[in-house]
Amino acid sequence: MRELLFGLIIGPLMALALLLLAGQPVEGRPVVALFPPGSGESRMIAAIVASGGAVLALSSSRPVSVSTAETTDYAGRLYAAGAWLVLDASLAKLCVDVRTASGSSR
Repeated sequence: MRELLFGLIIGPLMALALLLLAGQPVEGRPVVALFPPGSGESRMIAAIVASGGAVLALSSSRPVSVSTAETTDYAGRLYAAGAWLVLDASLAKLCVDVRTASGSSR
């Protein structure tokens, strides 16, 4: 029974660790940032601009944005500006619906 419990706890933790490792932001490439619930578009845009980035897309239904920057430690700056999670966009964009910042469908 202990082995089963161990597997039920360690298995999901390992999967989460691998996801976070695979989603590490790469400098100069777009990132997906998850902000706290209730964060409006203006707050997300302000955080991205304050971090030195440019908005590429915003989620239509969630506090999620896609952005890019050429500055060093852009992900760290997004965390400091209030983002809860920052992942490489090539992995994370498969999981969220986004629209471009100009409002056209993506």
